[in-house]
Amino acid sequence: MSRELAALIQMGKSAYGEMDFLRAERLLREAVAGGAKYADIYYTLGLIEHQRGNFRQAVEQFGQAVAANPDYTEALLSLSITLNDMGRYEEARSAYGKAADVLSRDGAPPQANMFRGRIANLHKELGELYLALGQFDQAITEYRKAIAVAPWYPDLRIRLVVALREAGRPEEAMSETDAFLAASPGSAAALLQKGILHFLAGDRAMARRSWEEALYREPLNRLVQVYLNTLDRGTGEE
Repeated sequence: MSRELAALIQMGKSAYGEMDFLRAERLLREAVAGGAKYADIYYTLGLIEHQRGNFRQAVEQFGQAVAANPDYTEALLSLSITLNDMGRYEEARSAYGKAADVLSRDGAPPQANMFRGRIANLHKELGELYLALGQFDQAITEYRKAIAVAPWYPDLRIRLVVALREAGRPEEAMSETDAFLAASPGSAAALLQKGILHFLAGDRAMARRSWEEALYREPLNRLVQVYLNTLDRGTGEE
């Protein structure tokens, strides 16, 4: 690989990591045109197309990734998810089955939680893309899909709460937060979000109560301390 091609790939991946999808796509497509026909590049281009709602183009990119690396489970799972979104259920099941075959090739079936975790992470990644673009309803849908697949991942419910809050749906966000706390009492992450929701609703006392409990649970949580300090400055308390 030439130094120029390697630089294109690196810049393209960095742009993707910074959520600059237009620049990432331009650089990565230029790299492909220059001969970098690598599975992970096609996979990244597929994720960009999927978050735009260009499912047909996403399927093409994921298919290219699988053609370049037939054992690329993330690409197979993303292909399955996208085909399912398009209503192409038989093809989706086929892609899912191929992913399962890859994971079980050593003679033992893949553990269900590991497989579900990979699918959940793909939905979460799409949710993060939608959230970064301000497409809150789509982000909420992806986070809910992730939770349905792997409800034991607490960060998924937190991301859902954030998306609901950003979408201007505070009641639903609070309901999700309370449900999380009912299942995981004392979660500092959930208490932090609950405090934010109370603060935005103008209930500073309840915000303080939530953040103080979060700090009690995690004394080294600097973000909670920042919120409490901001609250103190706003009320003139020391």
